[in-house]
Amino acid sequence: MAVRAVAIALLGLVLAAPAALAQRTTFDGLVGCERYAAVEFKRRNPAFRRFVIDRASVAVDRFADKVGSQFVSTIYHGRASYDAGSGAKIVRFLCLHGGVERGPLFVYVLAD
Repeated sequence: MAVRAVAIALLGLVLAAPAALAQRTTFDGLVGCERYAAVEFKRRNPAFRRFVIDRASVAVDRFADKVGSQFVSTIYHGRASYDAGSGAKIVRFLCLHGGVERGPLFVYVLAD
């Protein structure tokens, strides 16, 4: 009887694991925005070095609508550090995120 209960509990854990892995957090979204921005900024400016979002300054707006033809689920905005070879500068950023399946769609920075 105890062996059967343990087997059922293990089966439940195995089946629940993919659901837990599929859950995304704000941290995951911001990491995605940083990675997307780094690729785009490096493509446009070979001197680009680093883009780091200040997690404490981030505001999260749930959007769930289309911008043009793209579905945007969340808008992240706040401050970040942007280093294009001449030293790090504090900038304001905006990241349009398409959700778990699409990931970041657009990142824009403005001088602070």
